[in-house]
Amino acid sequence: MTTSDEPAQRPGRVWLAGLMASGKSTVGRELARRRGWHYVDNDASIQAMAGQSSVALAAQGGAVLHEWEARLVAHLVGLTAPVVAGIPASIADRPDDLQLLRRSGLLVFLRCDLDTLVRRVAADPPRPWLGADVRPLLRAMVRRRDPVLTAVAHLVLDATQPVGAVVDRIELELDTAGWGRE
Repeated sequence: MTTSDEPAQRPGRVWLAGLMASGKSTVGRELARRRGWHYVDNDASIQAMAGQSSVALAAQGGAVLHEWEARLVAHLVGLTAPVVAGIPASIADRPDDLQLLRRSGLLVFLRCDLDTLVRRVAADPPRPWLGADVRPLLRAMVRRRDPVLTAVAHLVLDATQPVGAVVDRIELELDTAGWGRE
């Protein structure tokens, strides 16, 4: 069923939102490969736009990185479809940007439990701003952002499942609901 805030036409755009280590890049690259679409990595795009890595921006203070993440949203919605892009979970803290993404493409929340996120973050450095014990920070992020992203996303997926299964489900949504049309 289409709600009033969904686009009249369903553009070939998939926005993969999720907390760090939720699988945005892995799922996004595989979905883009399968569909023959362009993939945009959020960290690489922010580095190209800001001239500094996400790690360097985060080291300057949380607000600096989040400002660049907001600029990324404006950049992404202006890209020509078809495109798949990773969206940092901080989008949950910016309702206007979140609604812009929802209106301009299929917004997918790649949801992971806390233990999975902690394990993946520990295995995927560098994230020096997190400190040695990432669990309390990730717990706070999950508590604050999960309800928002769950409420707004068109599709909420268990990103602890195998990548192929997650991508299969996104493709099913694209095909059955017409999201893949340009």
